[in-house]
Amino acid sequence: MVRNRKEKYDEIEMLFKLQEGDKKAYGQLFLSHYSSLCLFAEPYVGEESAEDVVEDVFLKLLQSDFSFNDSAHLKAFLYRSVKNGCLDLIKTTVRQSERQFAYAHEADEHEPGYVTHIIQTEAIRLLHQAVNSLPSQTAEVLKITYLEGMSNQEAADELHVSINTIKTQKQRGLSKLRQILPKDQLQVLLLLFF
Repeated sequence: MVRNRKEKYDEIEMLFKLQEGDKKAYGQLFLSHYSSLCLFAEPYVGEESAEDVVEDVFLKLLQSDFSFNDSAHLKAFLYRSVKNGCLDLIKTTVRQSERQFAYAHEADEHEPGYVTHIIQTEAIRLLHQAVNSLPSQTAEVLKITYLEGMSNQEAADELHVSINTIKTQKQRGLSKLRQILPKDQLQVLLLLFF
């Protein structure tokens, strides 16, 4: 019973010293509650971040002029502040992750390889569309020689025609493509494929 009165006296004395700004009282408070508050914060933010949050709460307490009625009020303040600090850290972390994802996504869209890939894909689509509008034998010759990369001889062997037929079909096909495609699109396609 005497011990309980002594503890009450120590708590009242500590609260009084905290209100006066006594650094030793803050040190004692820190030492007596730091571990339990870190343990409380760990499930929210992990061990390393829990220590940071708890230290921030004690720093804010030291720099402020809070007044507490009793030790229960002080403990409630500490636990509530730690929980709010953890939630703030989680929100900040989520926002940072979202910003990093958005930045990475935006950077990908502006990356030269990305833009080049879009241009090539659209060029291939236009070329296939134009080639498919040609007579079937001419279209086939252009596809296997320019798009698949076969030589004239390989194309002649594949289609069972003479090499001169392949050359003639290629010439006719390019002439028709010049008529079908606008000049600027044809130039891009010629640069990419021919």
